[in-house]
Amino acid sequence: MPVRPVVAGLVFLGLFLVAIIVGYVAGQAFLSPTTTTPRAVRPEPPQAGPPPAPPSSPLPGPQPIPQPGPRPAPEQQPVPSPAPAPVPPSTPAPRPAPAPETAPQPPGVLYRVQVGAYLRRENAEARAAELREKGFEAYINLSGGLYKVQVGAFADRDNAQRLAEDLRGAGYEVLITP
Repeated sequence: MPVRPVVAGLVFLGLFLVAIIVGYVAGQAFLSPTTTTPRAVRPEPPQAGPPPAPPSSPLPGPQPIPQPGPRPAPEQQPVPSPAPAPVPPSTPAPRPAPAPETAPQPPGVLYRVQVGAYLRRENAEARAAELREKGFEAYINLSGGLYKVQVGAFADRDNAQRLAEDLRGAGYEVLITP
């Protein structure tokens, strides 16, 4: 007796659906925890005095990430710790001197005020000509496949910042680049 294609297709579809359901149930059983261990809740000690000041470091930087310790065995019960002894008030730590407002400039770095970056040289030349008409000494610098329209080259970032403010006042979006 020949097997009809419709019957064979329905059998394969049924097997496929059974496989999906069995896989889902097995996955849920595998991912769900089998037993739960109760966790002891430890009360927080009362605060005596002002809260501790945050640690101060002269330079912000990456802080070490605390690594989790080993977990206690399930049959161990935590022992409540005695209340901590009150801490006598201490004198506040001296504050570090405020950092200077401007960081020292690295030697040999020139700051330029960028007014645009274009894929086509014609567009960069048009923007540079527009800036020259308004009294700015603009030039074009080819870098990274882009024609960058820039104004000025300053050893001091503050001077570049003043020029950037003048260009913003003239209606341009600017970027200071080293």
